[in-house]
Amino acid sequence: MSEDVYEQLRELLDRHPTGCPPAPEITEILKTFFSEDEARVALGLGFRPFSVEDVARRAGVDEETAARCLESLADKAVVYEREKEGSLGYALLPVMPGIFEFPYMKGMSGEMREKLTPLWKSYLPVLGKGFRGSETTFSRIIPIQEEVESKPGVLPYQKVYEMIDRAAVVGIATCACRDMEGKCDAPREACMLFDETCTYLVERGFGRYLSKDEMKEKLREFDEAGLVHQINNVQERLTFVCNCCTCCCGLLRMSLEWGNAPVFSNSGFTAAVDAEMCTGCGICAEERCPVQAIEVVGEVAVVRGERCIGCGLCVTGCPEEALRLEKADGFVEPPHTTAEMGMNILQEKGKLEAFLEVIKPQ
Repeated sequence: MSEDVYEQLRELLDRHPTGCPPAPEITEILKTFFSEDEARVALGLGFRPFSVEDVARRAGVDEETAARCLESLADKAVVYEREKEGSLGYALLPVMPGIFEFPYMKGMSGEMREKLTPLWKSYLPVLGKGFRGSETTFSRIIPIQEEVESKPGVLPYQKVYEMIDRAAVVGIATCACRDMEGKCDAPREACMLFDETCTYLVERGFGRYLSKDEMKEKLREFDEAGLVHQINNVQERLTFVCNCCTCCCGLLRMSLEWGNAPVFSNSGFTAAVDAEMCTGCGICAEERCPVQAIEVVGEVAVVRGERCIGCGLCVTGCPEEALRLEKADGFVEPPHTTAEMGMNILQEKGKLEAFLEVIKPQ
């Protein structure tokens, strides 16, 4: 019976756009976070907030049990909690972003870390396969705004500082990927949070608030450190900014290391070289480009446009200011909202009907 409830929970999580493919590792991960009673209560959740009363009815348990289990799961950051107009609502978190990242943000006991880390390292490449099957991507690369704000025709959703300014609250937390992998010395506190998710995580002790000016300054610091800025692939508002290294980041490694179709879109820009200013120092090719899109030929840097993701790290790292970002051809306009992005992915994967069953009232 216990195996059945965890498989039902996995199948429920698999209805999310980012998926939850079957594997022995994910079963063990779910058992670590969810007791059998908590897993049964979680089966009454959807991917939008439901009241305790609704969850109890959907799960077939009493309200006291539902409330106790939901608070326990919210404290572990594997279930989302939101207060609206004085009422609490709870929702399933997807595996990514959510169940994987959030517990690392608060820190774990040594015993739990020792158990979970090898499971996640083994499961993340499997999860990456679940990102396949859709043309709409989950995330998008974005450069720091200084490199594009003066370009003609640049759209508001390509200006990261303006998107930050539209958020109600912003914050920052530990990067789960870098904390788990520990392969580099890049800053650990580098996962940027926004709005309701920010409030939930900060109030539960998983992150801290920043001012918007502090966040913009952090972005510039991360850019100087050579980290790729990655956001949710929508026009309307930010839900995250990940500041990523290619050695640790799960989203980057899904495509660059594990051979999956890209789960992220380029920024809509590409790097260009001023050959007269370039000295052929090789910093852009050897130290700054995360996707090996630049090589030095005859003492001049050459950009391979088909590989460039438009992150702008070569531009900000060039000591001679010989590189710039230009608008790229063939850029696909992002969906307007997170809901539209999710629906597009689900429809393209043939999973839309199953997802709608999860979010509708019963």
